[in-house]
Amino acid sequence: MYGLHFQKQQTPEIFAPYSLCPDRVIGHWDLTRIVVSGLIHVDDWHLYHNMISFLWKGYNLEYKMGSLRFLLTVGCLLVLCHALVVIVAVVLATGFQMPGPLYQCSVGFSGVLFALKVLLNHNSPTFSSVYGFRVPTKYAAWLELVVIHFLVPRSSFMGHMCGILAGYIYVYSSAMQSILSSGAGALSRWIGAIVGPINNRDNTTSPRPSRTPTSSFETDEDLARRLQEEEYRANRPPQPHPEQSVPEHISSSELRRRRLARFGNGY
Repeated sequence: MYGLHFQKQQTPEIFAPYSLCPDRVIGHWDLTRIVVSGLIHVDDWHLYHNMISFLWKGYNLEYKMGSLRFLLTVGCLLVLCHALVVIVAVVLATGFQMPGPLYQCSVGFSGVLFALKVLLNHNSPTFSSVYGFRVPTKYAAWLELVVIHFLVPRSSFMGHMCGILAGYIYVYSSAMQSILSSGAGALSRWIGAIVGPINNRDNTTSPRPSRTPTSSFETDEDLARRLQEEEYRANRPPQPHPEQSVPEHISSSELRRRRLARFGNGY
């Protein structure tokens, strides 16, 4: 992605025809725009912001899915997100007489990042702070969509929204998840047949086991639950050790006799 961005800075005329423009995709069947447009960014800050966001979301999801399935999932979300942009633009132009989105061009990976955010947080019971607003984590993507639109008016609102929709389609489509899982397993076996056995860490035939509670890369839900448990243990009054408890009905002489009987062999 960075290599493409560097080349775009050197020869922008080569990459100009690859922005995502629904009119070009539909009118000229220029399907390469659906994929290539997601790998091109407007400027350095656009690229760096997306890379940092992708690093955090991608690491957590890759650990749970496995490398190959995560790769297929990202590719699927990229195509699905940009296909939804084209479909929504056509629907608005033909059904609601709003041709503007049909001729708007956009680039960037942000739509996929919104989709990955949905995958990470759709079941989270915790709360998050989005630009100072405290909301349930599973709805944070929607608030971030609105806030970014006002802070960065040039951003693609429809592209980000379609990314969220693509994330929900993946989450609630068991068939899509099954297909990607089977595809990752088949790809793993194919690679294994060519280059030899693959390390168990890259085995994607089944989800990877969850991390231990002490891992620094756990999900938001696991982290919140662990912090609550630690806070409870810290605030709970200390309990006496069973060996240190002394029943009130035992006399001091009886207690001395029991201690001598217990430790007599060591004297």
